[in-house]
Amino acid sequence: MEKEYGKMKTEDFYKLYIPALEEAFRNDSVNYGFYVRPPEDYLNNDIADLIAKYLENNEDDFTEKVGYYFDAKSHNFPTIKGVSIDAYKENLIDEMLKIKKKYF
Repeated sequence: MEKEYGKMKTEDFYKLYIPALEEAFRNDSVNYGFYVRPPEDYLNNDIADLIAKYLENNEDDFTEKVGYYFDAKSHNFPTIKGVSIDAYKENLIDEMLKIKKKYF
């Protein structure tokens, strides 16, 4: 993969991001003092930099919702926008599975 940040395709992004998101979901009950590790924490530094640069220019509803989720988990919030955090996670997993079908 080229290291040109602007050149990453959506398909390439999700092929890197989804496995990291799955790992983050598996470990989302571990809170390091108001910090639950988001997907980016499960990537090596070069890949995390690529993902961060991609998101700067291409954030979508799904990745924004993922950010809300990990922020809420970090701060022990019981709900996100009026939805229980557990239901919110289930909705994210459903969306993630649709993305996997599309890009994998």
